[in-house]
Amino acid sequence: MAKPLRITSNYCYLKFEDETQEIVQMWKLMGIPFTFDELPKLIRDNPEIVLDAQTTTSYTMEDLYRFSDYLIAEECHPILFDMTEYIENYEELPY
Repeated sequence: MAKPLRITSNYCYLKFEDETQEIVQMWKLMGIPFTFDELPKLIRDNPEIVLDAQTTTSYTMEDLYRFSDYLIAEECHPILFDMTEYIENYEELPY
């Protein structure tokens, strides 16, 4: 069986409910964000990371909730459902 799905990540800004925003590592399944990792200040302040975050799509917590809700409804959220047969780079899944 082919494994057409792929997990990727990039750095982007995430706006929190208190209106603050921070650079995070956003994890995506075929471009759909499903979770993020907070980064240490040293990494957040790296000029290359800042440039990457400034040139990619930013998200809000509400966005992340809606995207995750969609993946859950489709039983495709890679953290909640066993997707090993469908994701070609499943070993890169953040835990």
